[in-house]
Amino acid sequence: MLKSFNFSKKDEINSVSATPLQKVKGQTLHVTGAAITVRVDEETKEERQVALLASDQGTFTSISGTVIKGLDLIIDYMTEEEAAVDVKVNASKSNAGREFITLELV
Repeated sequence: MLKSFNFSKKDEINSVSATPLQKVKGQTLHVTGAAITVRVDEETKEERQVALLASDQGTFTSISGTVIKGLDLIIDYMTEEEAAVDVKVNASKSNAGREFITLELV
């Protein structure tokens, strides 16, 4: 793991079957643990960063650069506060019309 808060190696292993964050857009998650890790893309064989969020509702994952940047800051906040946080999963559209996910502390 590159960075984490309250996210064990066991959590990382179990996150292989995590739900994509895209499926919970518009919802607020009570995040109890979070991590940024690296996985190898099966198709391209390239390494890519992956965001992982553990919550009361399950474990969620994303490869979105926007999510990873936001989660990096959220992990810092969780570490400073030593506490779980509520995070809203927002969906926005780019100027090109593509949808992207952002994370918001609530």
